[in-house]
Amino acid sequence: MNFRSLLSIICCYFCFQSINAEISVLNKDESINKRRLAIMTSGLTVGLAATYYYLDNAWWSEQRSEFHFDDGADLTYALNVDKAGHFLGGIQSADFFSSSMIWSGLNKKDALWYGSFFGTGVQLFIEVKDAYAPYWGFSKWDVIAGSAGSFWPLIQHYNKEANALNFKFSYYKRSNTYWDLEMQRNKDVSPYAWQDDYPNQTYWAVFDISKMYNFCCWPKWLDFAFGFGIDDTQYINYNNSKSGGRNEWDIALDYDIKELTKKWDHPILNKVKHWLNYFHFPAPTIRLSPEIKFYPLFL
Repeated sequence: MNFRSLLSIICCYFCFQSINAEISVLNKDESINKRRLAIMTSGLTVGLAATYYYLDNAWWSEQRSEFHFDDGADLTYALNVDKAGHFLGGIQSADFFSSSMIWSGLNKKDALWYGSFFGTGVQLFIEVKDAYAPYWGFSKWDVIAGSAGSFWPLIQHYNKEANALNFKFSYYKRSNTYWDLEMQRNKDVSPYAWQDDYPNQTYWAVFDISKMYNFCCWPKWLDFAFGFGIDDTQYINYNNSKSGGRNEWDIALDYDIKELTKKWDHPILNKVKHWLNYFHFPAPTIRLSPEIKFYPLFL
């Protein structure tokens, strides 16, 4: 057995041992719904396995290399738009796990702590796998960004003012730049590989105006968002990696789906609305950089 396989097995082992230890403790808690806990555990196991299988084929399918750290390209190949993705991914991982624990009967504070460490563990595991990919490498900045996102729901729990700031994602295929560049690198990429198509992604920091200011006439469902992305001017350099490009900065209106549809009050619908609220929907937008431009609707 080579070192790569051994390290992957060790990481998986400690990950599942940690989860099993937590579940063993929860099983002794009389406030926990054992049936729901069993459903949550089974669903989590299947979900993690399915996610690993997908990512192993989408991200780590090329020939493996020795364990290595990122050589600096990590900060240039997507101009840090990927860091925003890791941050939001950390938030969603922690949210998914903690909300599942709350559904099982655990109190909210403990569930948020569990979710924060779970999200951090997921980010760490991804970086260990990246460390063996020839085009990637272990990135401390990815771990930091993902871990920061994992703890954001916990920060919002302890600091109510932080609830006025949320984060969202939008994607619309406006160009084929990502696929064109990958073809130049002789990489066979799926036409549905949106997760690495950074020129068509935008990450948004959303400010809830109604929680920040007491405006009498401002609708609670309408917010302001600042977007962060990268344009389609990148190219492949002599090292066969991506260079160039310019960051895009936008300001837009944003919709709070939960407030917009608050009359539809049902447990299942509330869950759907909660997860839909992670997406930024088309709205009037002003691009501030690299050039000023107005979009009646931008996604």
